[in-house]
Amino acid sequence: MIPTPFLAVPDWFSWENQGLDLDTADLDHDGRPDLVLLTVDHAPQQNRGLYRLGHALDATGAPTGGWTPWLDVPDWFSRQTQGAGVAVGDLTGTGRTDLVVLMVDDGPQQNRGVYRIGRGLDPATGEVSAGWSDWVDVPDWFSWENQGASLALADLTGSGHLDLIVAMVDNGPERNRGLFRIGHDLDPATGTVTGGWTGWIDVPDWYSWENQDIAVTVADLTGSGSHDLVVLGVDNPIGQNQAYYRVASGLDGQGVPAGGWSSLLGVNNWYSWENQGAGIAVADLGSGPELIVAAVDAPPGLNEAFLGTVALREDPAVHGTWEVLPFSSQVLAIHAALLRTGKVLFFAGSGNNQVRDASPDLGNIAAGLYTSVVWDPAGATFDHPPTLRRMDGRIYDYFCCGHSALPDGRLFVAGGNQSYNDGNNLGQRESASFDPVTETWSARPPMAHGRWYPTLVTLPDGRVLTVSGKNDTNGDLNAGFEVYDPATDTWGHLNPPANFVGLPFYAHLFPLGAGRVFFSGGRMDDGRPQQSGTLHLGNHAVTFQPAQGAEVDATLRNQSSSVLLPPAQQHRVMLIGGGMGMENMDATGHTEIIDAGADDNRWGRSMPLSLPRIHLNAVILPDRTILVSGGAIAHEGTDAPIPRLQAEIYHPETDRWSPAAVAKVVRLYHSVALLLPDGRVAAASGNPPPYGHLAPWEPPQANEELRLEIYRPPYLFAPSRPEIGQVAEQWTFGQRITIGSPQAGNLLWAQLISPGATTHAFDCDQRLVDLPIVDQGGGQLEVDAPASADEARPGWYMLTVVDQQRVPSVATWVHLGP
Repeated sequence: MIPTPFLAVPDWFSWENQGLDLDTADLDHDGRPDLVLLTVDHAPQQNRGLYRLGHALDATGAPTGGWTPWLDVPDWFSRQTQGAGVAVGDLTGTGRTDLVVLMVDDGPQQNRGVYRIGRGLDPATGEVSAGWSDWVDVPDWFSWENQGASLALADLTGSGHLDLIVAMVDNGPERNRGLFRIGHDLDPATGTVTGGWTGWIDVPDWYSWENQDIAVTVADLTGSGSHDLVVLGVDNPIGQNQAYYRVASGLDGQGVPAGGWSSLLGVNNWYSWENQGAGIAVADLGSGPELIVAAVDAPPGLNEAFLGTVALREDPAVHGTWEVLPFSSQVLAIHAALLRTGKVLFFAGSGNNQVRDASPDLGNIAAGLYTSVVWDPAGATFDHPPTLRRMDGRIYDYFCCGHSALPDGRLFVAGGNQSYNDGNNLGQRESASFDPVTETWSARPPMAHGRWYPTLVTLPDGRVLTVSGKNDTNGDLNAGFEVYDPATDTWGHLNPPANFVGLPFYAHLFPLGAGRVFFSGGRMDDGRPQQSGTLHLGNHAVTFQPAQGAEVDATLRNQSSSVLLPPAQQHRVMLIGGGMGMENMDATGHTEIIDAGADDNRWGRSMPLSLPRIHLNAVILPDRTILVSGGAIAHEGTDAPIPRLQAEIYHPETDRWSPAAVAKVVRLYHSVALLLPDGRVAAASGNPPPYGHLAPWEPPQANEELRLEIYRPPYLFAPSRPEIGQVAEQWTFGQRITIGSPQAGNLLWAQLISPGATTHAFDCDQRLVDLPIVDQGGGQLEVDAPASADEARPGWYMLTVVDQQRVPSVATWVHLGP
């Protein structure tokens, strides 16, 4: 079963394939692109190379003019084929379309890459009318084992003759290599290259150990007249396959891209676990150049082939946009919180840097070694709070602390880094609060024991539940449950459940009301077998009720993200992505949703991420969708991480993911993202290994990402936005509230959004609470405030209204309390 948005290739008859490729051209000159598809059928005896035409591609890439029958490439002699390619072009300059096919023969000795030309392709039937050339060897084919091949045609030198671009994957004893070379001036009569060949050129940063094809195509992607080379690879890891592509801009005749290579980008929604060939081409389907992708899916039984498209140009109204700001975050923003003033607090302490931790200048504001900064997103302004110090005189090291907002708007912080302890970090006992008005830190009473990697969550009564983290003695788990009461400025203790292994590091927790807190199973690099479930908080002890039906093992949810889907009253928790806690292991794309508030809560599988990722950031947007950005395709480790620059958006109403814009800055481990009051999203930080080794923040180190980037969602490109006029700042539970808005009468929703406080791919503070609209019109609307703290805990919120086109207003700050 081929899932949307892919399309099935009809009449696919192969049980085993050994290659696939495609090309596009307007073969019949009707103004619409046509498709040429080649595959290798791995029959019991000799293989067959076959091709067919698909006519008149529509906006989805579907051939609306039908398909020709399959046609054999004559004299296909390979019994074992390890790749194939196809390209079409006018080799003679007479307007005639010729066909070039490539075969990689896996013979008893060294492999051979050979090609031949079919002259005069009939645009209606696909028949070759002027005969075939002999097979011609690609010289210096050095591989003994290949895992894919492809070819393309383009006049790279302006000679008036088409050049042949041949690509292959060499499956050597170590990591695979993706390579290409160029043969200049292809002679249509003999099939020989008359202008010589370049050497083999490596596609940089080819990371796969196992591939299931490579594909290349050449097109002008910018409209500038340049030749841009697109290279696709199908990675075959343990688990689900992934397809990736990158672009070499402005390729010259020697294979050098004047504009360099793009970052590695994924093909959304790739679903195969086993592929037996893939191909790409570029065509304008009505909205600019798009990548046409084809592949063979090899499930048990009969194979299937599918087609799909990838937009190569972004539409801000569809994908949004990213913008790198012209100033830095000034500290490594491992922790970030939106304050009720609209400013953002970045706090890092020593910032995962032992050299900085040992510097006597750490905390010296005059020296620029800040432990925290306050950024005003309205401009490039930063304030530097006075450095808070522990009782021993050292800085309060916020690195890997926990945090949550208090009802009065202060940010409460507990734990963090006591010492690096040769890699087995010890947690500090201290706690602190940050006042957003005075922009100062204040010490609060210490916990009973230290915590590094803890989770803090503010409960409906305003107290803060504090769990997990490494202790302050030997780095083992602090399994105790502590509760901070801001009314008395004291700590209390709750007895853990009987036979409880303890919550994992940075456990993803959600307060549900009525003394219940839900644990989603999300965590930070902790293989503890604790599954998801509900904590019931009593006066003196905690009990635990496991959730039912989780399909993904808890050990695959390291560096995942969890969100409380909007509106929060429905208690629907979504668990997204993640992976194993082992170095270099691939991420999962699996997502699951549970009604956490149900008595018999049970997980259900939801639509997977279109691009699997680990250490992602998930942000609730005011149009009630979820933005997922950043992360990597595998757990960080000894291999250089492969980032996910493409964002995507989840639509809860339809259980659908849609592609979003491609970010410019890599966001890996220790990256964060926060919703701003105007509806933008700020992304910061990134800290993959090896970690920092210099004390100063500036100039930034390669593995300490200080650039800030702003995402503008599609709704910010609407012609207009609704507005909020006069509204009371102080609200009480159950109160009917009047909100001024010129758009009253055309509003879909009113809602409260709590300011986020995020670290390590999770934000337990973010939630969107629906405000039922009782009446609207005449420049105002009436809504009902949440009935109790179980619906929305006391505190400061961003009030937004959303029109019928799902465009939100800029937020207005209000305070909700008893």
